[in-house]
Amino acid sequence: MGFNTRQYSFSDVSVNILGRTLEGFRGVSYKVSVEKEHLHGRGKKPLSIQNGAETIEGELMLLQSELEAMRAAVKAANPLAKLTDVSFDIVVTYGDGATAVTDIVQGCQFTEYEKSLQAADKFMEISMPFLALDVKEGA
Repeated sequence: MGFNTRQYSFSDVSVNILGRTLEGFRGVSYKVSVEKEHLHGRGKKPLSIQNGAETIEGELMLLQSELEAMRAAVKAANPLAKLTDVSFDIVVTYGDGATAVTDIVQGCQFTEYEKSLQAADKFMEISMPFLALDVKEGA
């Protein structure tokens, strides 16, 4: 019995936020971290590994046009809201068809963003770090 050894490239990735597929995204990353520590008792060796809180954080790299489209969507829903005020899911799909894998990063909120452009730049790339509540892998 064989198994899928497909390796996805950047061109195979699709990102959907606030109901629209992003065309101007340049990168996406998210990571799940769990606090862990050794539990020591008698002797030199630990007795077990104890688990603590789980945190999820990530980053989107976007072109300025995507940032502006997201800002417009947020303003349309609530004229007083900013991008850092809203909570949303990020749907990341790797591949298409029968071999597609989809992760849903749930309850995301951007923590910051900065616009910056230098004299020789041909476009603006914006880093959008975020915190999240959960990741549903292979959803």
